Amino acid sequence: MKAVVLCGGKGTRLGLTDRPKAMVPVAGRPLLERLVEDVRDAGFTDIVLLTGHLAEVIEAHFGDGSAFGVRIEHVREAEPLGTAGAVRDARHLLTGPFLVLYGDTLLDVDLARMAAFHAEHGGLGTLFVHPNDHPHDSDLLVADTDHRIRRFLPKPHPDGAMLPNLVSAALYVLDPAAIDAVPADGASDWGRDIFPAIVAAGERLNAYRSVEYVKDIGTPARLAKGEADLASGRVARLSHRHAKPALFLDRDGVLNVEINGVHRAQDLHLMPDAGDAVRMANAAGVPVICVTNQPDIAKGFLTEETLGEVMAALDTGLAASGAYLDDTFVCPHHPERGWPGEVAALKIDCDCRKPKPGLLLAAADRHHLDLSRSWLIGDRHADIAAAHAAGARAVLLETGHAGNDAGNRRADPDHVAATLTDAVAFVLKALAE
Repeated sequence: MKAVVLCGGKGTRLGLTDRPKAMVPVAGRPLLERLVEDVRDAGFTDIVLLTGHLAEVIEAHFGDGSAFGVRIEHVREAEPLGTAGAVRDARHLLTGPFLVLYGDTLLDVDLARMAAFHAEHGGLGTLFVHPNDHPHDSDLLVADTDHRIRRFLPKPHPDGAMLPNLVSAALYVLDPAAIDAVPADGASDWGRDIFPAIVAAGERLNAYRSVEYVKDIGTPARLAKGEADLASGRVARLSHRHAKPALFLDRDGVLNVEINGVHRAQDLHLMPDAGDAVRMANAAGVPVICVTNQPDIAKGFLTEETLGEVMAALDTGLAASGAYLDDTFVCPHHPERGWPGEVAALKIDCDCRKPKPGLLLAAADRHHLDLSRSWLIGDRHADIAAAHAAGARAVLLETGHAGNDAGNRRADPDHVAATLTDAVAFVLKALAE
């Protein structure tokens, strides 16, 4: 598989005059050099550099790539063609699925794993997706439980809209057939023009959700943040190469007010300290993952689509405080029958319904988590039991159900806290020790 790197940017906001944006120094080394080595270390040694502004600087630095242990081909655009137009003009070099990286991103991603995910799920492309702390001014997308992207939601967004916090990180695996959707002439952009058209045409694009580090460094502030994250070890720590601790959060009674089932987005109300508490964990670089039983899906009280709307309301509420969930794992099952309108296929004794550990185990598999160093915060003994069964530790909150499910009590929690803020502070201190 070849890797294509878009390197045509000028770097005007970075104040660059003698080099293109992709050659900006990051902690003393050109960013593009870091990207080339990232690609090589993932096992991809055929690289196509799509250049434009000051292309000669890149060509002189990398040559044919032999000095870096790779084979590099250069394709120079005569005029700005946009991210998709530039790839279109290199199509003669792209005969199989290929990676697309943007030359202004700092990343540490298991690219081989992402490529394998694309091979498993098929379609015209796979997009690396994650939440951010400013979804209100970001282009967003909606993906289903089969990882298929269903809609793109371009900015600006309507006031008061409840939107899922999921954005494309400008890292793709594409099939050559995706280039067929690119106009034959002129400039066009993958995110703005081509991907929405592909989905509208009924073709499959996949969402590859990961906690790994992918950030653009196109402004002085973002560049400084990226360098700080490199120096602190945050970039490498979040990589799929390394097992990492996570903070698991139950939903009802922990993040939002417990009302015995939230069946409509407008009925979800955040706990007063939820945004600030989650933001604390985000700032510490600890993945925050919601694990929630939602048996009302099996009972027929809401659909998975409606649950998506409820979760979008949760995302929107957290985003108001600059906070986000890195991922969410849901059990839709219920073992007992007898509800009118119930979904028979979901009426099973599953492995994911807490107090069983299935949700935590699935999250650990997806994100390479070290469960022995991870914590769960919940308001029921079922949460505590699920954490312990997975090998994690747990905090019982005195909110929501406040541990009133004595029948699920298997062992005492590792800590008891009055509020989510207190619980998160306790966990972060424990992780730092």
